[in-house]
Amino acid sequence: MSLHAHRGRDRGAARRGALRASSRALPLRACPRMAGARGAQVNGNGAPRFQEGILEALSNAPGVSGGEEAIRALLADCARERVDSMEVDPMGSLVARIEPAKSSRGAGRSRGGSRRGGGPHVMLCAHMDEVGLMVTAVEKEGRLKFRRVGGIDPRILPGQPFRIGPRAVHGVIGALPPHLVPRADRDKVTPADDLYLDIGASTREEAEERVSVGDYAVFDTTYEGWGTTRKGKAFDDRAGCAVLASLIQRRPPVPVTAVWSVQEEVGLRGAAAAARRVGPDLAIVLEGTASGESPGSPLEEQYPY
Repeated sequence: MSLHAHRGRDRGAARRGALRASSRALPLRACPRMAGARGAQVNGNGAPRFQEGILEALSNAPGVSGGEEAIRALLADCARERVDSMEVDPMGSLVARIEPAKSSRGAGRSRGGSRRGGGPHVMLCAHMDEVGLMVTAVEKEGRLKFRRVGGIDPRILPGQPFRIGPRAVHGVIGALPPHLVPRADRDKVTPADDLYLDIGASTREEAEERVSVGDYAVFDTTYEGWGTTRKGKAFDDRAGCAVLASLIQRRPPVPVTAVWSVQEEVGLRGAAAAARRVGPDLAIVLEGTASGESPGSPLEEQYPY
């Protein structure tokens, strides 16, 4: 998605009431593939080295908007030994504070009059959530009806495999086969409301033993390396989350608040709430967008620019 496409998102999100914080304790389980993030590796220019293992773990984990718990747990485990404080805000975003290196500290006041040192207070933000589906009904034949969470193009849905709910039940999007569709409708995009998830169940009771109404579903895609290219789901914005998690492996020269936000795909909600709560002097958002390499892309969206 191009960056300017976000401008039309829900402007009323910031005026809505904050979600209640979960009563469940925040799990901080280590991920073996993220073990490399424990060392503060740096590039030749002194910048922290990107930790690809973090991206792989984040890409493979589920985290549809409103259900970012697994992503938050991975990031908290990666970050907690590198930050000075960490909390989960009322929206569910993970917020970590990192004071500057001692050599960079100095006297000063940030916006609002609070003491700080080493330059402006910077907020770095990347969103944890991804687009996906939510199960809305279980039909008597065992099929699952769903609604889209975030901006999923209905053209790509038929035939797509998904992992559903906390048990990662496998399912696939089904629709009428072409030879049963009227000829005049065969070239039309099937509305999402006419599609269903098939998990191989033949009755409602069988399906309900495996999934529940309200369960989220994520694309069943596994992270892979194809030469210098990486394939996976949710690079928007797990790539930004991994960059931010890599950056904090080294203490910054200025005060930094790292925010891994929730519910970006349904209205920029977590970032808007965090920005008001943190009150930084400036903010930098680490976001994914289209590669600009697809044939037919508008000139302003093409790469190289």
